[in-house]
Amino acid sequence: MRYLTRIIILTIIIAINFLPPCLGAEFLRQNLRVGFDDTAGNFWQGSRLLYHGAAYELTEYMGTYMSVHVNYTRGTLADNLLRLHSGSLDFVYLPENGQPTNPSKGPTDLPPNTIFVPLGQGFGWLLADEYRTDLKERALQAMAEIKEVNPLFPNSLLEKYHVKGHALNLTPEEKAYLAAHPVIRTMVSPRQPPYTYFEKGEAKGIIADIIKRLEADLGITLEIIPEETQHTMMQHLTNGDIDMVMDFYTDHNWAKAHNAILTFPYLTLNYVSVMRKDRPLPETPTVACARTHFYTHDFIERTFPPEQLRYYADVPDCMAAVNRGEADMTFVKSVTAQSDIYRGSYYNLYTNGNVVFSHKVSIAISDTADPLLLKILNKEVAHIDPQDIASIVNSQVYGVQAQDTLKAFIYRNPFMSLCLLGGVLSIIIIGLLYFMQLRRKYTAELWRQANVVTITDIYNLHWFAQELPNAIAYYQEARKNGELFVLVVSAQRVAFLKELHGTQTYADCIERSLQELTKKHPWILRYGLSAEITHVYMLCQKPPGLTLRQSAEQIEKAIRIIPVNGIPTTVTYHIGLCPVPRNGDIDASLLMDNAMMARNEIIGKSNTIGIFNTNMHDEMLKHQQMELYMEKALETGEFQIHLQAKYDLNTRKICGAEALVRWQSPELGFLMPNHFIPLFERNGFAIRLDYYVLELVCKCLQERLKKKLPVVPISVNQSGLHISERGYLASIQAIADCYKLPRKLVELELTETSFIDFNTKTENENALQITRRLKSMGFALSMDDFCTGYSSIAMLRNLPMDIMKIDRSMLLSAEQDERALTILKQVIQLGQNLSMRVLVEGIETEAQERLLKATGCHIGQGFLFAHPVPIEQFFAKLDNSLKP
Repeated sequence: MRYLTRIIILTIIIAINFLPPCLGAEFLRQNLRVGFDDTAGNFWQGSRLLYHGAAYELTEYMGTYMSVHVNYTRGTLADNLLRLHSGSLDFVYLPENGQPTNPSKGPTDLPPNTIFVPLGQGFGWLLADEYRTDLKERALQAMAEIKEVNPLFPNSLLEKYHVKGHALNLTPEEKAYLAAHPVIRTMVSPRQPPYTYFEKGEAKGIIADIIKRLEADLGITLEIIPEETQHTMMQHLTNGDIDMVMDFYTDHNWAKAHNAILTFPYLTLNYVSVMRKDRPLPETPTVACARTHFYTHDFIERTFPPEQLRYYADVPDCMAAVNRGEADMTFVKSVTAQSDIYRGSYYNLYTNGNVVFSHKVSIAISDTADPLLLKILNKEVAHIDPQDIASIVNSQVYGVQAQDTLKAFIYRNPFMSLCLLGGVLSIIIIGLLYFMQLRRKYTAELWRQANVVTITDIYNLHWFAQELPNAIAYYQEARKNGELFVLVVSAQRVAFLKELHGTQTYADCIERSLQELTKKHPWILRYGLSAEITHVYMLCQKPPGLTLRQSAEQIEKAIRIIPVNGIPTTVTYHIGLCPVPRNGDIDASLLMDNAMMARNEIIGKSNTIGIFNTNMHDEMLKHQQMELYMEKALETGEFQIHLQAKYDLNTRKICGAEALVRWQSPELGFLMPNHFIPLFERNGFAIRLDYYVLELVCKCLQERLKKKLPVVPISVNQSGLHISERGYLASIQAIADCYKLPRKLVELELTETSFIDFNTKTENENALQITRRLKSMGFALSMDDFCTGYSSIAMLRNLPMDIMKIDRSMLLSAEQDERALTILKQVIQLGQNLSMRVLVEGIETEAQERLLKATGCHIGQGFLFAHPVPIEQFFAKLDNSLKP
């Protein structure tokens, strides 16, 4: 049987050689089948069934150069060898595992009837059947091409997966030296938080933390001698007054100039530019330079001509010079840039974050010191895991980013801060007035809520988008003649008019004006109004003798003055137009987006009318890219679930979590929800994403329960699109039946402003039916973003909610205003009186935590307690928190 298999394989190889080149290529491109067994660092399959490792990545690139798609089969070496000789595998991965250090010579115990392809030292081999010499040659050629294009690429993979700290093995002589020299005099650069700085005479920052690590490993004390300037520190090193400088530019010429020798580098520093916000960077900018820093000589002086340079004593002086306008820019370490701006209150300065240049950092040792010290420190540098260095850097940098964020925002944007505060207060006041008036009920069907603006008789944008293709098809002749176009009209100062005259009065005026407009201009074929009554989309047919712009001007002129309460009121508009293509499929969302892009293009300009053109295409392409990849992303698991913990404010213990989605796209990069959720809400993909997230959460909870691991309730957001989705309750019931989780272990967050906004008896009863059915399935129901819309009190009164989740805007208002604080207390008390669990989100400071405790709130969520983290990290933290 074994020989028969080999004859079949040989026959196939010969057949391939006689096929036409195009057919042979198509056959070979189908699959390259590789068997492997999990090998740490080189080849393994993770919990999400994704592959990892240095050898895995190298195999993928080899497959690319071989023009094949690589498929993998996990199994033991013995099983994979059987598959290899039976023809179901092309290669079997064999790790080094103590084999000779030169893998090109082959493994010492090569399995019989196999040949090998060396992947390189540290990687291992790929084994093939002895008759597959052609396959071996193709693989060798592919590896040769990879190394020719990028000889250092394999080393980068080894560094990515294998580089760790080496063992610290000191000789007896070195140990004796340390015992005889328990204290070593050291200096570090001053005034560069969080990189290195002094606080009350004590060294702080990244370098100080690394020094603590050195002291712990070597059992000595590095006596850090404070110094005020970089210049005097370098003088002490040159004169031999100290043993070493901890953070020294890795350049041996610079070291020799200061009578010092260097250790191996242990840190890489990136530099960014800092500029002013209030003026553009000139073509020949003046650069502020720190005189005693080597990067000034090594980069800045080589990049800019002398006449553009101004020298200062140190980095803080350079920052001050740019802030005063004496210089246009300076360069600082990326880890200190934000701190430098905050520390000097330079809120007129900013950095774009782009790395301009980098350099390594070493320890500089006085050449008068014993050479043994250099050897010891080099061993210590090799011993420290680079990941430990990265953790130290991250902990310090993240601490700076989290400091004084609100204060910085207010300093940078005082007018915007006042507007936001006034806007929040206005929304609260208008909302309270509106809630008090919610006693009347209207008779209308559910279709009205989905297709008509709530307080008018005008069709909304959902209806318009659905009707648009049908209307264009109806006016096919006008379309072929290029006469159809989509137009969006956006009114300005809408909030002011609503507050001055009342929302209902303003809406009535808009409704009458649109009716009169369509009577006067019958070439307005269809229109739809936004829910906020801020803009109207129209499908129009260009009147004879007029251009598109002239048609828009007629509309603007007709509605420029509208009567409000009998008073003629002038309203200004921004108008965007998009011509309907003469042929091809109609994408209503695309036409509407293009019209809005044209409208956005003219905001802030003197024009009031914009016409879509190809220059506005970039934004549309971004959306198209997301829509192109979203299906694939869902199938391949690119949407990742992060959990943000909810805490008991009294015990500071985890009592729940919220599931949040992130998109890790190979094509688009890492995307936060605000980049793709609005698009998914428009195109309906949010429905499938909701089910995906809900199933992942249920599956995770079920697995932990089976392993008898601790769990907490997890809340999952539900899009407002579900309210009109057919089969929504049936789909949710199927998920509940599949996982059979304990009741209320999964919470469904129903957004107040988007999921349920009822004003009629029919809509009320429909919402009540949905919520009752969800509760009967075992789900807890959470009222999300409470007090951000118009329906809060009605939802409390009519729907059986379990949790009230108060929006962060209420908390921010309560910090600033006694009336808002009183309202917050009453809202919390109201929820508790209704036997609801009350949670406040967006807690970022301990002062906010104390305020909430004082109001009687017991559950909180926010960055003060925890940031969103991957599921594995969250449950690891939960498990650790429960350990005795």
